[in-house]
Amino acid sequence: MLLAAHADTVYLKNGKALEGEVVKEDADGVVLKLPTGEIKLKAADVETVERQSSLEYKLSLGRRMLQAERFDDAIAALQDAYLSNKENVEARRMLCTAFWVQAKKYGELNRVTEARSALEYLIKLDPDAKLVPHNAAQILSELKEFEKKLDIVIANARKIAAAGDWNVALQQFEQILNAAPDARAQIAEDMAQCHVKRATQYAEGGNLLNAAGDLEAAMRLDPKLGDSLERIYCSCTLPNILTNLARGDIGSAQTDLKRALEFCPNSKFVLYVAGRTEEALGHVPNAANYYAQALGTRVANATPAYLAELRGKLEAIVHASGNKLTIDTSAAELTGFATSSTGPAQKYETDNFIIYHYNEALAREAGIRAEADRTRILSGLGLQAWRGKCKIYLHRTHAEYTAKTGLPEWTGGVTKASKNGGAHLVQMDIHSWQTSPRLLTSTLPHEITHVVVAENVADINLFPRCMNEGMAILMEPQYHKEYYMNFLRLRMRSQDFIPLADLLVAKDYPKDPDFFYAEGYGLIEFLVQTRGVVATTSLVKNAEGAGKMLPELLRITGYTSMAEMEKNWKAWLTAVKDNAAPRK
Repeated sequence: MLLAAHADTVYLKNGKALEGEVVKEDADGVVLKLPTGEIKLKAADVETVERQSSLEYKLSLGRRMLQAERFDDAIAALQDAYLSNKENVEARRMLCTAFWVQAKKYGELNRVTEARSALEYLIKLDPDAKLVPHNAAQILSELKEFEKKLDIVIANARKIAAAGDWNVALQQFEQILNAAPDARAQIAEDMAQCHVKRATQYAEGGNLLNAAGDLEAAMRLDPKLGDSLERIYCSCTLPNILTNLARGDIGSAQTDLKRALEFCPNSKFVLYVAGRTEEALGHVPNAANYYAQALGTRVANATPAYLAELRGKLEAIVHASGNKLTIDTSAAELTGFATSSTGPAQKYETDNFIIYHYNEALAREAGIRAEADRTRILSGLGLQAWRGKCKIYLHRTHAEYTAKTGLPEWTGGVTKASKNGGAHLVQMDIHSWQTSPRLLTSTLPHEITHVVVAENVADINLFPRCMNEGMAILMEPQYHKEYYMNFLRLRMRSQDFIPLADLLVAKDYPKDPDFFYAEGYGLIEFLVQTRGVVATTSLVKNAEGAGKMLPELLRITGYTSMAEMEKNWKAWLTAVKDNAAPRK
């Protein structure tokens, strides 16, 4: 029987109680809607259900969320309550209270944009402060004055950057972030461009290592630069590795190669230099594997003769000779990838992928990288491969992608995977578009990881979404991972956090998706660094849904409660700056 949406308390036979809105109840059990999404409860686990009105529940939920300073959830619940009955004075008063408390808190933390927004809503609802005592108009005026001054400082920093004084401009931008953390959205791209310009200056002066450091900083600030900066980054890092190999300094070469592999794991230039390094170490099979990945093929027989054949083919492609590597750093290749054929999509196949495309050159490059990513992801996570071929749809434009998938504009790609009740995936579809700025470097490994996880978990719909996204980010380039960690630490400085228990049961993306992605990755990285990859990926195989995930998390971490785990997780996030190598 499908019920009208009511707010209920569901008492479980284990003594626990859950509060939410029952959206379905039948012989199989109860579907309960929580602030973080819907959960299914088996009838055998349910003791009884107590109902209250939807309005009472939303007001109660809003009060609890407000007390916990979870302002977005509080306001969402209270807005629902107010909109369901605008004549209810208590609903309107509680909503005004939430906006007022949020505005004061965010004002103290210099989260100016959000504080201003809350004040503006409050003034619309309660202009004369009759429902809630407040001086919102005065504070709003002060905040607008602060924003004007901030705009002047930002404009000045941009003027300094335009004049070519990158060092001073970056110092000014950093000061702005310290004063107003939510200015990050306004100035991150400016800061990234300062680093790119300074990197160019360093490279022209022959200071390639400093140039590489600036390029890494640029990509951490603006991951959308990944595809466009990859070749420039390789041209700054890889020649030094080859020089060290020629000198016999294999240790230094390995150190620099590790960083290059972290930042550009599926680049044919990096894979070539990785093969050269393995050759210098006398590791013929490893060298052959790297060369084969860069060529989009498999190793047939790792003999020295076969290795020389692979290397010769690859050197012709990457323009390498001896210890010299010539990399075209122009945007010609990416520009070529943007052109589209007319008519229906064409099909290009590799060993494990079918790519539907409108640009053959892009399809070939995507195919090579996808195969390299698949190999790296399976090896890195220790999970089993899917059966059959995964389909990749490269739509012509962003608009075509969103129209075909029905997804919001902020998404860079999507994976649609299903086992249809069986043991293995029968649907494996990845969608993105030709000119996605992160297609080759980040989107492909992210979505391929989703396919791998979906193959290994019993029911992908029961696996926590935050952990699914966290695993996918784990296999992306290092700069994107550092972007999320920096984002998360900045939000924590502003005392903003999704509680771990709520994060694990969340089914829907919040209004700030980056926050959700950052916390999901932060959790996975914490588990990898403190408990190892094997223990972390065991969660894919051994736990389904929040009901089984919570005890499994406590088991592998050794904590006695989720509160203890969250406390240690937060401490780790604030303490760790540069993550160490993960435990196996």
